[in-house]
Amino acid sequence: MEYKLNLNMLAGLAFLTLSTNSVAFCIEPSAPFSKPNKPSTPYCVNEWANTHTCDQWEIDSYNSEVEAYNRDVEMYINDLELYVAEASDYARCEIDSL
Repeated sequence: MEYKLNLNMLAGLAFLTLSTNSVAFCIEPSAPFSKPNKPSTPYCVNEWANTHTCDQWEIDSYNSEVEAYNRDVEMYINDLELYVAEASDYARCEIDSL
């Protein structure tokens, strides 16, 4: 019996050979750099008595800082969730390469 290999068959065999775990390269993910910092309560707020002597601009400024902090927290949470997914993929890649 004579076997004839065509180019498609050779290419397929080469692809299967090169796509084995021996050539897998796993990329370790990087964790998010830092957590957002909570804004400080203005000095003019008495948290114990639940009163304040602040000017309106101080209250508005603090509220803006809180809104920015909340946006930063959402972004940080998204970054952490992405990191967890990438870490899982990385662990799977390392396991598969064994």
